[in-house]
Amino acid sequence: MKIVLGYCVEKEHSHDYYMTLLPVGLVSIGAYLSQKGYDVTLANFSKKNNEQILKEIKTIKPHIIGFSLYTHNRFSTFAVIQKIKKAFPHSVVVLGGPHATFLSHEIIKRYPCIDYIVEGEGEDVMLLIADAIKKGKPIKEKIIKQNNANIVALPYPAKVAIKFSGVNINEQFKYIITSRGCSFNCTFCDSPSFWGRNIRFRNIDDVIDELEVLYKKYGIIYFSIRDDNFTIKKDRVQELSHKIIKKKLYMMWNCQGRVDTVDETMLISMKKAGLEHIQYGVESGSEKILSLYNKKITIEKIMNATAMTRRVGVYLSVYLMVGMKGETYADIKKTKKLIAAMLPGDCVVSPVALYPGTKLYEQEKQRGVIDDSIWFKKKDAGIYLRNEPIIQEWINDLLLHTYNLRNTAWYKAKDFALHRKVTDDCWVTDILEGDYYLDNEMYPEASHVYAKVMNAMPDNPWGYMRYGKLHFAISDFETAMESFFEVTKIVPNYYGGWLKYAQACVALGIKDKARAAITKAMELNTYDERVRSLHTWLHKK
Repeated sequence: MKIVLGYCVEKEHSHDYYMTLLPVGLVSIGAYLSQKGYDVTLANFSKKNNEQILKEIKTIKPHIIGFSLYTHNRFSTFAVIQKIKKAFPHSVVVLGGPHATFLSHEIIKRYPCIDYIVEGEGEDVMLLIADAIKKGKPIKEKIIKQNNANIVALPYPAKVAIKFSGVNINEQFKYIITSRGCSFNCTFCDSPSFWGRNIRFRNIDDVIDELEVLYKKYGIIYFSIRDDNFTIKKDRVQELSHKIIKKKLYMMWNCQGRVDTVDETMLISMKKAGLEHIQYGVESGSEKILSLYNKKITIEKIMNATAMTRRVGVYLSVYLMVGMKGETYADIKKTKKLIAAMLPGDCVVSPVALYPGTKLYEQEKQRGVIDDSIWFKKKDAGIYLRNEPIIQEWINDLLLHTYNLRNTAWYKAKDFALHRKVTDDCWVTDILEGDYYLDNEMYPEASHVYAKVMNAMPDNPWGYMRYGKLHFAISDFETAMESFFEVTKIVPNYYGGWLKYAQACVALGIKDKARAAITKAMELNTYDERVRSLHTWLHKK
């Protein structure tokens, strides 16, 4: 039996990198159903219009079509579902995701063409639906919930054979999760309602196995951990870090964390395992506003965590929000003061939004300010707690303030010297320091630290990649070509190494080697525009 799991976005978001990635939950469902023997196609429809989507559905002829529904993609998803059901009335349409979970009854009432809505986690429920349809005994209930999936038993996506359509595996697979749930209960977040506050963890050896597959099979040398709170359990983070080091998995990565769950020992271990960037949910520099968000953190904890992060030498970014009820410019000034003290390299500032499943949304519903019908009337990607023009001015103020501090915030030579004292000999420090020198055209200094990585860790692709980049920048294409070729030997399935090697060959006029290299890069990644453009150019010659 064939199943298509699809995802689409509004037209205005079709070029947004993050919005157009498949949700990791949808990918997990696809892997689980494939493991159970179903013929699954994961389809990213973000770049396609409704006619193209219908044509693809007609070609695949699936029995079940599932869509992942978020607040930001609700109208495009509803529109395509209606067209699919009209064109293929015997297909079974299933809807899941956060927006579908918290508005399931309203959605079923307004869109009777939808056969099932899955509330919460989808793996077990989708299997239940698929098995029932396969047996010819479809489930009568239209809304089904079965949370608390055993994530230890779930296969990671790279482990099983899944069909893909419109999915850049090189980008999609680099986003991984190692746990589900969050024990905290912030008023603006729907995670506690969706996953539950009981955190479930994957087996660390399984995570390591996934990383090895990503590195060796797909040539992925950078990954991102998207857990709600990866740093919640220190011993687990330490175990993962130590096993990455032991396996000599030379991958750089980033993650999100809470300021009250990190310490210096943890950060040092993570950095030695490849961590180069961490994002903290800080939200505000005002204790009053933090309390209204129910963050359970203090300004002191924020300062301690961010100071430790800078001391260890991991790049720091923070998430901030603006527009809480009762928030004034006095609170914004406190946030600006905190930014100046934290010195993040960058920040994301968002207006306080009302999303179904959050405590803030329920509070506004109880006050009679909003009801569930609003999501079917307004086409806004989000609905905000406060709509005064001043909110956008405050957002711009914080962004500009952070930007003006970047010259002070970004690490310099004296900072890297401190990082070495704290973390001893760490290859990530060498790479970050070399990048600083390269950006500032201090080529001998950059060459020295990159070469240090190459000499100390000949199996680490990052030293060769950066050394090649440096020599390409100074037009020493021969050395660049040799360095990039070393990358292709260390990580043969990394398309970026073949791309850079091809570019160096082109600069040297070695067209035959360039064509062979770009052909290999094209085999590994047909989505990268640089690869496609160079491939087209070289094969016209």
